[in-house]
Amino acid sequence: MAVLLDVSASTRGTGSAPDWAAEVDAPVAAAVDRGDVVSIGAFDGSASTVTWATRDRVTAPTSKRTNNQRLERDATKSCLRGWARQAARMPARTTGTDVLGALGVAGGQTSPAGDARRTVVIATDGLGTVGCADLSRAPAGGAALIEAAVRDCPNRSGWPTELAGNHLVMLGVGHPAEGQPLPQTGHLAWLRQYWRRLCAAAQAASCEVSTAPVTVRAGGTGGGAGRPPADPPVSFRPEVGPPPPEPEGKVWPVPSAALFATDSDEVGQAGIARLGQIRKEIGGDRVTRVEVIGYTDSRGSDRHNQGLSERRAAAVGAALRQLGLPTPVTRGAGETGRICLTEQRPDGTWDEGCLQRNRRVEIVISTESG
Repeated sequence: MAVLLDVSASTRGTGSAPDWAAEVDAPVAAAVDRGDVVSIGAFDGSASTVTWATRDRVTAPTSKRTNNQRLERDATKSCLRGWARQAARMPARTTGTDVLGALGVAGGQTSPAGDARRTVVIATDGLGTVGCADLSRAPAGGAALIEAAVRDCPNRSGWPTELAGNHLVMLGVGHPAEGQPLPQTGHLAWLRQYWRRLCAAAQAASCEVSTAPVTVRAGGTGGGAGRPPADPPVSFRPEVGPPPPEPEGKVWPVPSAALFATDSDEVGQAGIARLGQIRKEIGGDRVTRVEVIGYTDSRGSDRHNQGLSERRAAAVGAALRQLGLPTPVTRGAGETGRICLTEQRPDGTWDEGCLQRNRRVEIVISTESG
């Protein structure tokens, strides 16, 4: 697991500010319980200035006695809390907030070896002001800006290709420090959709984007002497309401090729195994709601695509129910919600890689700890 805390100026202040160390405590503790290798650091306005407080910390206990293993885990959790507090106090070295750059660095820090779970946790207000995800250039909001980011960012330098295959957890989105422009309810929904779409476009294994209120610290967050480098303010279009409602919970975007044969709506054995892995990774948390949404590429008629997406969503829902999850809500979205918008090349031929990214089933799972 790689954990990065946003130390840019928008998350700092002399008043109340997000307590990122407290926010990452739960996922870090879960990583220790799994025996993950953990790295914790801080980021600001450039991928080149990411600073690690600790890297490649092995958390698996070495003792063979159960009681001693518990003591080892407790000691490791305490140690990592200290490293998280240290990271939260690090000074920003450059101006701005480079969220995409941080995601790429964190993704590159996780190890793809073996069957180990690869996880990126980033505590940030999500108000990127650097590169393709710069939200400060014009008032943010509206579907067009999301579509432009999904279309253009994967082709730009700084796109976090290293995030592919990682489970992404974003905490604190939409919650900057006191004194910064505060996003309203509709803007929070827009930010969640914005980062979910970019996460899916980066081919992450799962996408959890939280806009829930965060723990705050009074009196600022420190971060060294002097004023931190500037971070351009992000404003939102006041006339823009929230985007269409999105289900709450963690999103698992599963490529259709991993579940179905071409033009089929029957989940194959490999697909059952993939869904079983998702069920296993939920662990002991109580599942409160499951929603399954089917998507297709734009080839074929609207009617055909809509019907195929509905049948595939229903088939995945039935398989998840057989795996012991609550009865899912299923729906088909046809060719809407594409995460790759350039399915055809300039010469008119189809880009199969782009088509495959759009053919998917998204599983949204809401849980409660327990």
